Amino acid sequence: MNIAVYISGHGFGHLAQMAPVLEQIHQKQPDSLFLVRCALDRDEIQARLGFEVELEQSPVDVGVVQKTAIEEDREASVAGIRGWLETIDDQIIREIDLLRTFHADLVISDISPLAFPAARALGIPGIGLATLDWYTIYSHWLEAIDPALERLKQAYQQCDLLLTPPMAMDMQVFPQRKEIPLIAAVPVGMERPFKMKRPKTALVVFGGSNQPAFDMQALSIMNDWQFLIPGAPADAPDNVCSIAFGPDLSAVDVMPFADVVVCKPGYGILSECWTTGTPMAWVERPDFPEYPVLKVWLEEKFPSFGMSRIDFAKGNWLEALEGAISHTRRFPVLSADGAVSAAEIILSRLEGKE
Repeated sequence: MNIAVYISGHGFGHLAQMAPVLEQIHQKQPDSLFLVRCALDRDEIQARLGFEVELEQSPVDVGVVQKTAIEEDREASVAGIRGWLETIDDQIIREIDLLRTFHADLVISDISPLAFPAARALGIPGIGLATLDWYTIYSHWLEAIDPALERLKQAYQQCDLLLTPPMAMDMQVFPQRKEIPLIAAVPVGMERPFKMKRPKTALVVFGGSNQPAFDMQALSIMNDWQFLIPGAPADAPDNVCSIAFGPDLSAVDVMPFADVVVCKPGYGILSECWTTGTPMAWVERPDFPEYPVLKVWLEEKFPSFGMSRIDFAKGNWLEALEGAISHTRRFPVLSADGAVSAAEIILSRLEGKE
């Protein structure tokens, strides 16, 4: 069985959703071949998968232009999506040829609009997996009659079935939708991957976008806290430790040993904190249309505490850190594995059972 997989290069959240599902499909159908269409770094993709895939790294969408992980560039984003859509018909033709050459039996997308028209043209199933899509995102920024939205709608409406984990936006553009349980990476290894220097530890991680600037020296006054920060400079305060992620260590591996994760609201990091039970001190992200959905989960369901972008930049984190670890809310109980559910649904659709 040959499976073509389209993964957005916008941050790491789309890869975080897709990778566990591909792992499950590989376990259930170990003879399957995977063609992964994704512009993310090869090492990042392979680090999240436990098996080899064929990788084609040209972009499959444009997503949203990020100034930093917590600040979007709306003007550049709109210009980018308009420019990308000008050639979408030619891009779809290229994808059809690629899928035909690969002899694809199935297409899965999170959440490139190229995938579904190409799959439909070849008469093979086109399955979506996502908590957001670019039509719904740009609907918040463009007029309803905008040609860009109409073109995205035409592409997404050719999806045979969209699978949506918790924390998803309301994506009514897809004709067929099915809710599934949470999908998240799980920790590997049981040993603490850092030395304890202070009573409490905060892991600071902002995913695949540019880390927003903040006053690192201001963290020095929080004597009870140790901060694990990727790529921290040599002149960082004594309570700041540099940590490096790679094939042998990912953020989710560190979370069980951290008291708090300092992060932006995004599916990948929220799902991993949910899985590991790690409270969050989160930074507002008001420009991104997905933010209101995730904010509801953070404020109503998760042990977490928010801070403004101004407080984050100044290093005024203590209230959010202490608020997160002292919160009485607890993560909802996870009763099923969304990756297993998604894999079973996808394979059933391929076999014509659903």
